[in-house]
Amino acid sequence: MRKILLIISLVALVSMNANAQTKDVRIGIKTGPTIDWVSSGSTAVKNEGVRLGLNVGLVYDHYITSHVAISSGANFNLLRMKYTFTDHRYVDDFLEKTNVAVERRLKANNIEIPLKAKFDVDVTNSLKAYVEAGGGLSFNISDLAKDSYDFYWVSSKGENYIDCTNQYRMTQVSMIFGLGAEYEINRVFSLFAQLTFDHAFTNAFIRSMEKQTGSMILNNYFGVEFGILY
Repeated sequence: MRKILLIISLVALVSMNANAQTKDVRIGIKTGPTIDWVSSGSTAVKNEGVRLGLNVGLVYDHYITSHVAISSGANFNLLRMKYTFTDHRYVDDFLEKTNVAVERRLKANNIEIPLKAKFDVDVTNSLKAYVEAGGGLSFNISDLAKDSYDFYWVSSKGENYIDCTNQYRMTQVSMIFGLGAEYEINRVFSLFAQLTFDHAFTNAFIRSMEKQTGSMILNNYFGVEFGILY
C-alpha cells in the first residue's frame, strides 16, 4: 500500500510540474474507506452483509465553465465482499457434480477510470459544494476468494484465500454519483471531502461462470473520500 501511495503521489507531482496549470485544470490525490456489497437480479445470489474496503486515486478536473467541469482520474479500489451463490461443483468423491450453496469472502482489486460531469456552487469565498454524475470503466487486477459450504455430510470451510481471478471479467462498467465540498486553503491548494456511490451495470462473473452458477454478481460501494487539489 505504501508503494501504491508513493506512485500516485509521484504521478501527481510530475503532472503538476509538467503542466503550466490555470484554475481551468485541477489535479489532486484522494483516499478513503468504502462500504462494499453485491447486488443481483438472481435468486441464486444472496448478499451476506457489508464489508469495509479502501479507495486510493487521482483526480483530474477540467472546467469548461466557471462552475461546470469534466471530471476524470483513476481509482484503485480494494473491494471486500461476502455473498452466497449456487455453484455446480464436486463436493464428494462419490457424488457427481451437484448444486451447492457456496459462501464466498472476496477480495477484489481493480483500477477504475471515471468520466463524470461535475457541477459546483459557491457557498462562501473559500467554500464550494458540488455534485457529480457519470460512469466508470474498471479493469480487474486480482480476485482472491475464501469459499465455504455445507452439503449434507460434506462440509468445507475455506482456511486460505485462493486466486480465482479467472472467474471474473477483465472489465466492468458502472455508474457513479458524488456529493462533496471543497475548501480553498490558498490560491494554489484546496481540500475536499466527498461521498461517492458506485454501482456496476455488468456481471462480474465471466460467461462460463454465469452459465454454471446462474448468477449475476454486481459490485457496489459507498465511499467517503478525502483529498487535496492543486
